[in-house]
Amino acid sequence: MSPHMSQGDNTGSGGARLLAGRYRLLSAVGHGGMGTVWRARDETLDRDVAVKEVVLHAAVSEEERRERHVRTLREARASARLNHPGVVTVHDVVDEDDRPWIVMELLRARSLQDLVDEDGPLPPERAAEVGRQIVSALRAAHGAGILHRDIKPANVLVADDGRAVLTDFGIAQVVGDATLTKTGLLVGSPAYMAPERVRGERATPASDLWSLGATLYAACEGRPPHQRPDAMAVLAAIMTEEPPPPRNAGPLAPVLRGLLERDPAARMTAEQAEPLLAQVAAGATVVDPVATAPAGTAVSATVPAADATARFADGGQAWSPQDAASPGAGAPKRGRRLVPLVAGAVVAVAAAAVAVAVVLWPDGGSADTPPDRPTGAASGPLARPSANPMVNSPGPQTPSATPSATDATGSAPDSTPPEPPPGFRTVSGPGYTLAVPVGWTRTERGASTYWNDPATGAYVQVDRTPWPGDPVAHWEQWEKEVIAKNSPPGYRRIALRRTAVAGHPAADLEFVFDAGGRMRGVDRGVNAGGRAYAVFVAVPASRWNEYRGTVNNVLDTFRPTGVR
Repeated sequence: MSPHMSQGDNTGSGGARLLAGRYRLLSAVGHGGMGTVWRARDETLDRDVAVKEVVLHAAVSEEERRERHVRTLREARASARLNHPGVVTVHDVVDEDDRPWIVMELLRARSLQDLVDEDGPLPPERAAEVGRQIVSALRAAHGAGILHRDIKPANVLVADDGRAVLTDFGIAQVVGDATLTKTGLLVGSPAYMAPERVRGERATPASDLWSLGATLYAACEGRPPHQRPDAMAVLAAIMTEEPPPPRNAGPLAPVLRGLLERDPAARMTAEQAEPLLAQVAAGATVVDPVATAPAGTAVSATVPAADATARFADGGQAWSPQDAASPGAGAPKRGRRLVPLVAGAVVAVAAAAVAVAVVLWPDGGSADTPPDRPTGAASGPLARPSANPMVNSPGPQTPSATPSATDATGSAPDSTPPEPPPGFRTVSGPGYTLAVPVGWTRTERGASTYWNDPATGAYVQVDRTPWPGDPVAHWEQWEKEVIAKNSPPGYRRIALRRTAVAGHPAADLEFVFDAGGRMRGVDRGVNAGGRAYAVFVAVPASRWNEYRGTVNNVLDTFRPTGVR
């Protein structure tokens, strides 16, 4: 419910009422679940204002009445904290008739939802200008410790002069305020809710950015990215499916893709999105952020598709990291097409999780504390990735936490293969051992060995192609070649981390790419006694949380053999 002027305003029964001896209610301009918005006259300052009346039904319990009152005050306080043109200005809060009334600036505007419903989808340039103003407002809100948590087209107002305003902070989360939402209550609008919130994780600034992406997607396409016939189906789709590529977004598509990144750690930030939205609004083509971003920065952009060798398909080939460095190399053929949906029993689990989410929304509590790093089988519960996994590694260096090539006694570290975790088996290749999930099939191709999950298209690849000594420097050079060749398509770095394997220098490059579906992987480069290894684990991006333990187990069990 927003304080905007609609066509055919009607004078209500309270039209002559004087509120708090100052605000004369003139006509109702909007109705919603929380009450009524009135056009009113501030007789003290002689100006028009909007007054939001919170209507409480007789059947409302005393506890619900108290919560509604507190929620209204929270909305007023959250908006009042922000002095920004992209946020509706709150002038006053009046407590009368045992309920609060919020006095706000009156905008002659329509909601973005009404705009799309009445006039059709917006051109990309106009949608980008709306997005630019809203993301600027979000930067101000997040900087003040405020999360909106309900960004959607109905809560974005667009005035006749082009001004865009974010309104309805009724369920905003404010740092320092006591939590208002009970465990078990679904908060927000399902179609515009970020995947991590559907999973029960607490809202973050990245969650607001996903909702903004879904809002701009709807502005261009006329519907949200995961439109389904009911809320259950919507939530299931958000958890398990990638948004379909927009057809009408044109130059705005790369920004939408970055904002709708399923992994909040890899999602485009407000600071990255604002200048790109400004470029599109000005009629310019968005510059690929990958080519210009500092190393270690998570960015999002669409990279032009290369050729058919980068697709998973029956009888086709899958892209692998070594393809970029060795153009003639290719991955093994797949026996099954990659399907970016949860399959079999996992579908039932996901559906059950959605059913619980609708009735028992876990907003708060232990969901904010990520579980311990998993060491069990691939089918066991898996940890979420760190909220801030990006580490910028500018050049060769050895952090104090990195093990040296010898232990404290001066002897070489033990490279004995560790025991495989439950559900894994130890396998070997030329000069190494590692553990892979039971049931994954082995294929040899050139200098690479692959273990493939026949059900999903996830795979492990170990490569013995020589490369320069420092693993971080190797990945930085490799990345430059990837960007120059646009292969793989859709490449975007998530993190570059220096590490060690049995005392040997190593580095992990984590990234996403396209291969008939969105994929996410970690490539570990190891330099062991003059031998170079690349251990790559790639899984469907939509199932990253499910496979995170598998990725960790494969990488943690890799050991070079026959070296000191």
